[in-house]
Amino acid sequence: MALHGLVLPNSLVVLTAARSRPPVIIAGRCSSARFVFSSPSANTKLIVPSSSTNNPYPATDREEEVAGGEDEHELKLLGTWRGPFALRVRLALNFKGLSYEYQEEDLANKSDLLLESNPVNKKVPVLIHNGVPICESLAILEYIDEVYRGTGPCLLPGDPYQRAVARFWAAYIDQNLVAPWWKMFVGKTDKEKHEGTKQTLAAVEKLEVALRECSSGKPFFGGDNVGYIDVVLGGMVAWMQGTEALCGLELLDATKTPLLLAWMERFGGMEPAKVVLPDIDRLVEFAKMKRAQKALI
Repeated sequence: MALHGLVLPNSLVVLTAARSRPPVIIAGRCSSARFVFSSPSANTKLIVPSSSTNNPYPATDREEEVAGGEDEHELKLLGTWRGPFALRVRLALNFKGLSYEYQEEDLANKSDLLLESNPVNKKVPVLIHNGVPICESLAILEYIDEVYRGTGPCLLPGDPYQRAVARFWAAYIDQNLVAPWWKMFVGKTDKEKHEGTKQTLAAVEKLEVALRECSSGKPFFGGDNVGYIDVVLGGMVAWMQGTEALCGLELLDATKTPLLLAWMERFGGMEPAKVVLPDIDRLVEFAKMKRAQKALI
């Protein structure tokens, strides 16, 4: 499943990671049901254990510190805390209950590991599984679901037609929501921003209909459980919530998009999502600063 030309020897991956390792975030397996995220110190991690081994989602207030480097993991994710594409991979790993190591990347000073793992695009996210890198978020999601088919909820449906439908809407989100949203946010001219706004609103209206049809009245695009489309769109939740502050536009409302609005609140309130979705105020402040600097977000 690795992309051609992107396979690195295990020794090279290990040596590269050893040269420069920023703070990591570890998310625990469904069996122990814990979610671990970075603390201000590079030598500690914060662990939030679940109250139930059968349900990895309930919230908890208990935290404990453990020494950095205590655990070793076969899965390592390179990403950024705010990027919607990296966020969807982190969401998938959390909902599947998989243990992984997370490395935050500075896009202005990309790590050697990132450049060597994805020499074609030099972008995040990259998932490294037993030393082998997999690139591009949608490919990574399908890889996770296939390799760990028996672990946690299945993201893609078992029925071939339903899988095709899920893939269609995932591609639609990237092409018709994420891309025009970005145009609306960073457009160089009023015309470009207006066109981005028009396309974004049209995409939201179609996704409202898609949610109604795909869910069949159930809570998620995937039905009773979070599925592929939920995770793909989930990477945009914080950005959608910050759209009014960033673009002067209320993207979802109870009149035009009641299903999507309820979905977003429901999805964002689940523990696997809560531990990785960015704080809205922090995201808005960061995005405004980067837009003013015309720098990488």
